[in-house]
Amino acid sequence: MTTIRPFAAGSYTATRNTQQILDVKSQLDTLTTQLGTGRAAETYGGLGAARTTSLSARATVSALAGYDAAITAAQTRTNIAATSLTQVITLGNSLSADLQNGLVRNANGTISSSTLAGNSLAAVIDALNQSAAGTYVFSGRNGETAPVIGYDQMLDGDPGLGLDGLKTLVAQQRTADLGTDGMGRLATARPTTTSVSLTENASAAVRANFGFTLPTAPTVTGGALTASYTPAGAATATATFAAAPTEGQRFRVVVNQPDGTQKTIDFTARANPASGDVDTFPVVADPAAAQSALATLIAPGTLASVQSAAPTDTPPGPGLSLSFAGGSPASLTVGLGTPPTQPTVGDSITIKLALHDGTTTSITLTARASAASTSASEFAIDPTDPAKTADNLAKALGNAVGAAADTTLSASATVRASEDFFAGSSSTGLAPRRLTFDAAGNATGYAQTPQAKTVIWYRGDDAGTDPRNTVTTRIGASNTVATGVRANEAPLRAVLAGMAAAAVGATGGTATADVRWQALADRAGSLLGAVSTSPSVQEIATDFGLASSSMSNAKSLNASTRNALQDTIEGVEAAPMEEVAAKLLAVQNRLQASYQITSTLSKLTLVNYMS
Repeated sequence: MTTIRPFAAGSYTATRNTQQILDVKSQLDTLTTQLGTGRAAETYGGLGAARTTSLSARATVSALAGYDAAITAAQTRTNIAATSLTQVITLGNSLSADLQNGLVRNANGTISSSTLAGNSLAAVIDALNQSAAGTYVFSGRNGETAPVIGYDQMLDGDPGLGLDGLKTLVAQQRTADLGTDGMGRLATARPTTTSVSLTENASAAVRANFGFTLPTAPTVTGGALTASYTPAGAATATATFAAAPTEGQRFRVVVNQPDGTQKTIDFTARANPASGDVDTFPVVADPAAAQSALATLIAPGTLASVQSAAPTDTPPGPGLSLSFAGGSPASLTVGLGTPPTQPTVGDSITIKLALHDGTTTSITLTARASAASTSASEFAIDPTDPAKTADNLAKALGNAVGAAADTTLSASATVRASEDFFAGSSSTGLAPRRLTFDAAGNATGYAQTPQAKTVIWYRGDDAGTDPRNTVTTRIGASNTVATGVRANEAPLRAVLAGMAAAAVGATGGTATADVRWQALADRAGSLLGAVSTSPSVQEIATDFGLASSSMSNAKSLNASTRNALQDTIEGVEAAPMEEVAAKLLAVQNRLQASYQITSTLSKLTLVNYMS
């Protein structure tokens, strides 16, 4: 009789026993592998339902490793920035303290504070040109370019390219403020033989930008001297746009504030400004709307100068221009009265002069029995001729105004030129302001179109956006830190301007030069106050301190999270050695027993069974 083997009598039992032995053998192999590798399985499929937990945990651990790598790189950048800013603060404070110590000359006759200012400026330039992993820290998004040009090029320009440096701008600004006659753009006249007048410049553009102004009536003592005063009539400064500014276009305005200071504003046209964007100008339909928007934004100030690219330039600009209309200059007249009365010794007159940096200076002329013809503080009384006394008064007034122009006004011009230089950038229409002159050499205003004849000190990213957001680092799944910085941020520009003004402003060794230096030191010191006076360099350093703290905290959190996930992975993927060893021993016993029983059964016969 023929049988089919798989379905023969007893074949199922034999097959099942064989399969059980093979299963036990497979368990033995698996446990042996686990004991050797320490892993629960060699594939994720072998983990069963736990594979999802393992894959998710490993993905998160990998992401944390990426965050930590980014944090390490960002911390290097942050540490370099913080170190550089600390250097700027230290140098600024040191120079500020030195300027307050008064005038000290070196053995060669140079002013020690001016030498220190030059050395400090060079050191700050080096600090701002630091790089991390080949990327310049203070260049914003343009990290492949060193942000600040060299010291010599900054001061002397690049003659080979026809580009002027700071020294040229300072010299021209002094000329613009003092005028060719050195009288601070004021004019003297003799209305009568016993009186003298002082009048502001007839040009509204000049009055808005240069020289002295006469803000108040003179103060007199004694009964003989007389004074009259005519206040200025306000001129109308009207800005005109050739085209309404479009998205991203920039332009510059300088505004005379009610307190007498000037403020430079670089506007950027934006339809949807982002957080941190500064000096945003609305995108409007037409030039008339742009003109109205500008007037609203600068109120209650009045325009002194404007600057922008023309619509035909590449890239184009809004073609902003400025015109002045109406107004009248202030004037004052001092004299001996009608009929003329001789002053007595000690009678005086005090005239206040205002500058465009918001400061004022006063000149006081006192009547004396005799006085030098070069005196800027006294005038001689002629006992017999009032007209000659008035002549002496006029001479002393001219000397006093000239001395004030040569000292205080000259110092102010130096600092203003320095601020203009460091406000300049490579953006279209935002080069440093440059003067326009008439045929006689008197400045008439500022050019309203870009002037490609000045070195640009800053060569980094110059967008009108938040500098911190120029570089961001993801330090967690939903956490980023901003570590961008630009060398042309306002506090850094102020410190640079203060150092540069002090470095180039020292001249000669005369008494006049000493007075000029002291006036310059006071103004440069005020700019250096930006190291700690808000908005300050210290605040920028604080931003980096907070960023560093955030990254350290994130790194600690990442480490804690990683440890927890590693424990989870170990719990899923690792094979517990004690348990594996126990199971292995049990399986070995079962397998050995199966082998023995199978062996015994294989030898069993009917004869052996019956016997």
